[in-house]
Amino acid sequence: MKSKKTGTIAVVAAAAALALAFAFFRGAAVEAAYPVESAKRSFSQKVWTRVSGLWRGAESRAENVRLRREVASLAMVRMDCERLAAENARLRSALGYLARTKGAWIASGVLSEGGGAAGSGRTLRADKGSLAGVAKGAVVAVPDGLVGRVVSVTPHTCEILLVTDPSLKVSCYVEGATGVKGILSGGTDDMLLLRHLNAASQVAPRSRVLTSGLGGVFPAGIPVGTLLSVDRSGGAPAQEGEVQPAVDFSTLEDVFIRREK
Repeated sequence: MKSKKTGTIAVVAAAAALALAFAFFRGAAVEAAYPVESAKRSFSQKVWTRVSGLWRGAESRAENVRLRREVASLAMVRMDCERLAAENARLRSALGYLARTKGAWIASGVLSEGGGAAGSGRTLRADKGSLAGVAKGAVVAVPDGLVGRVVSVTPHTCEILLVTDPSLKVSCYVEGATGVKGILSGGTDDMLLLRHLNAASQVAPRSRVLTSGLGGVFPAGIPVGTLLSVDRSGGAPAQEGEVQPAVDFSTLEDVFIRREK
């Protein structure tokens, strides 16, 4: 009986010793693995942070590119809207001009500047000709004022001599100055000259100059320009004034050609 009890105690003691040994060696193994696991974790965090940072940076750059493209696209849409609004306003103005002027007017697009008509470079070529009813000598205008006169015609085009050409003469009067008339023609630097003005006349600064209708070539009342100054030197019986054209010829896109009924 005593031997059996001793054997049991020995087994329990051996189990306890094994448990203590296992716990010791397990703790030692865990402790030994700590530096390795800690280094692995630190390395993983640093590398992942950098990799994820690069990834987020690439995503941000791609997003910025996309947003810049969208902004540029919206700017193009806005530009188109502004251009269409300006075109709409221009066409409405042209339609209003046609409605309030007497006679028949043919709308024509400007094809090019320059040309050989009458040996002058101050011309425009337009896209309407004899097939549309355009005739040589026809008056050409826009809502702003007088453009010139047709000097040559083909079936589909015509050439217009601008009022800035010295060879084109237009009978005009000064608005607000009774009896002040003169003959207008091209001068220098795209300015106009109003010649044969009465020396005794008093003209207000920046008065409008309009066609008088005398001679039957140009209808009366078409704006031609603004009288900037009058040369009164020498007391000559006839004076001349410098006139700024009412029309900016460099920006013309459409003109209106008068068709006599």
